[in-house]
Amino acid sequence: MPIYCDESGGVGRGVMTLAGIDIEEDKAEALIARFRTVTAYHGEVKGSRIDLAERALLFELVKDSEAQIMVGIAISALVPDKNADRGDHDTDVYAALLEDVVKAMLPDLPICDSVIIDDGRYGPETLAAIRTDIAKLVGPCGTTQLEHSHRLAGLQIADVIANTFFNRALVTERQGRIAAIAAPLLESGQIKMRVLGGGEEPPPAD
Repeated sequence: MPIYCDESGGVGRGVMTLAGIDIEEDKAEALIARFRTVTAYHGEVKGSRIDLAERALLFELVKDSEAQIMVGIAISALVPDKNADRGDHDTDVYAALLEDVVKAMLPDLPICDSVIIDDGRYGPETLAAIRTDIAKLVGPCGTTQLEHSHRLAGLQIADVIANTFFNRALVTERQGRIAAIAAPLLESGQIKMRVLGGGEEPPPAD
């Protein structure tokens, strides 16, 4: 089964998140189709564009899909070295998050068909290098490819999940409501979180 990966935030905003979702392509397409039917939503489904009610619906649909999800988080403590370029640091953190999430997910998969990475944020040379590194992790069992998120339902779901955990980490008036939307999937273990450099977070206490 493919792993769809997308990121949200950035080191300049204090938090970067990356979501990897293990879901069959047809189930991802059916999920997004159901979301559109219920909400009458048009266009690419993105976490930055949907409201809280739409976000809650999408998480309910994800729960029913039985998709398995890993979310990596890099916090503001990860600052660049003195005189380092902030853009390079952002890329380095993204690459580290992607590698950490994919590496954590691979052992739980009976077979990895492909890792599909959103092709929307960085330049082609940077993404080509990152793709090569992830391909080494995947090995001969599958492929690694870059795709634009508007073409694939799985990437759109990953976008919403990454954006949700980005907003969950920010202190805003929406933080509590965002956290409540994500809580059931965290408590069930369907979504697991990893803090970059710190390993997997334990599930919330009862």
